[in-house]
Amino acid sequence: MIRIALIAVAITGLAGEALAAGACRPTLDGKDRIERSGACPSGYFVRGACCESFQPSPQRAAPTLGKKTCPAGTVASLGTCVTGK
Repeated sequence: MIRIALIAVAITGLAGEALAAGACRPTLDGKDRIERSGACPSGYFVRGACCESFQPSPQRAAPTLGKKTCPAGTVASLGTCVTGK
């Protein structure tokens, strides 16, 4: 009976660590999340065990064009091609 209890404690401890390790991934809307160790840095707020940025990261939110050029009638804006005005 004691072995079962020890195994259960070990499993729940490992599961908690695994969940915490993947908890600070970037959000789907492009906001960066980092692990919190004390206070969050400037531009971030506390969200659970993580610090989340107030604004989406331009590097994650919009794909980059690299050395490609935009087709005729479009212009580059925030790393993507949009219709020119």
